[in-house]
Amino acid sequence: MERFIRKKSLEELVGQLFMVGFEGTRFNSDLSYFLKKLHIGGIILFKRNVEDPFQLAELNRELQEKALEYSSIPLLIAIDQEGGSVARLGPPFTQFESQAVMASSEDPEVKIRHFAQTQARELKLVGINMNLCPVLDVNSRGPEGLMASRAYGSDPWQVARLGTLCIQEFQQAGIIACAKHFPGIGDTDLDSHQDLPIQLKEKTEMERVELIPFKEAIRISTEAVMISHVRYPAYDRQYPASLSGSIISGLLRKTLGYDGLVMTDDLEMGAIGRHYEIEEALFLAFTAGVDCLLICHTPEKIEKGYFYLLNKVKKGAVPEELFKKSLMRILALKQKYLQSFFPASEKQIKDYFLMRK
Repeated sequence: MERFIRKKSLEELVGQLFMVGFEGTRFNSDLSYFLKKLHIGGIILFKRNVEDPFQLAELNRELQEKALEYSSIPLLIAIDQEGGSVARLGPPFTQFESQAVMASSEDPEVKIRHFAQTQARELKLVGINMNLCPVLDVNSRGPEGLMASRAYGSDPWQVARLGTLCIQEFQQAGIIACAKHFPGIGDTDLDSHQDLPIQLKEKTEMERVELIPFKEAIRISTEAVMISHVRYPAYDRQYPASLSGSIISGLLRKTLGYDGLVMTDDLEMGAIGRHYEIEEALFLAFTAGVDCLLICHTPEKIEKGYFYLLNKVKKGAVPEELFKKSLMRILALKQKYLQSFFPASEKQIKDYFLMRK
């Protein structure tokens, strides 16, 4: 791995730290620029990128072909497919209830196994290798809470049990799972898409509730953890979790012993975008210990952020060991899960969905 890294230019290596979104349902000039000039390492898909399974498979095939042509490194291709209201793939992909509904069913383990196994099969079919799921937030605000429909419940041990089952099923099926939103957003009353929430709990209370599902996810080796855009003064009075070395390098890495991939939530969300320029946010997140920087919408911000971070790396403003460790985590994850990363053939996709009818 280190020999491979030494053969790559800094331009190629910095690009591996980014996961980006785009507009459209076909390979376009923005994507060509991202892959050829910025050497982007990951793509996130939304409803705006999906027409049907055949179009999606063709898009992902071309994305991987171009990534190999320009950088010889395959892409992480991610999606949010939690079930319920947070699901980017409509019919004929199998539709599932929300995490909350699954958790309250008569046999939630059976439901979650079926959900993860079916989703994994369908994601692999169209060339998606990472699901930003499950939500491990503990809903502490009752039925009106922001995370009420997306969480597995209000009992941290139930959330831990069902969340770890979901992670294991996805990863055993060859899909990278991502536990979110560390260290927990189930007791906030402000949506971080709009502005920056503040979680006022003390550390002891966080340890009794919010941290339990994440500790269990780490114990069973979740491959990825997504960091929230929430400020937790008990751990860091200045920065939100996604930009906080105290929370990422301190709490997550050192205290809880997690050494897998750490990624931000979208850095264009209001919680960050209303308080930080994209360049500052990227630099703070990366130096805090984030490996994968998520920018979901604006090409200009992706470009500005990439060149800003590249310049910082070239000037030595980023610790070399930190940069190297992040690259090693990303490339090791790709080596483990992306041995076979192209979508299935059109016939295989057609046969699968005909069989599902």
